[in-house]
Amino acid sequence: MKTDTIILEKTTPNSAWVGCINSVNYRVERGVPVEVPHFLAEHIRRVEAERAIANSFSDRLSQAARRLV
Repeated sequence: MKTDTIILEKTTPNSAWVGCINSVNYRVERGVPVEVPHFLAEHIRRVEAERAIANSFSDRLSQAARRLV
């Protein structure tokens, strides 16, 4: 099985990434190198990218709402 080494960005609070794929639970610590299956690394990268986009969009909406007041 092909594996990738990933390092997830630390968050506040520094909680692990937790997910379930095909009835298998995964828990990946943040801030340390972790070797995971390739499919899981790709999934985590997509999820983290989507989360970053959503946070950016939320910040822009908040700024726009403050300008309206």
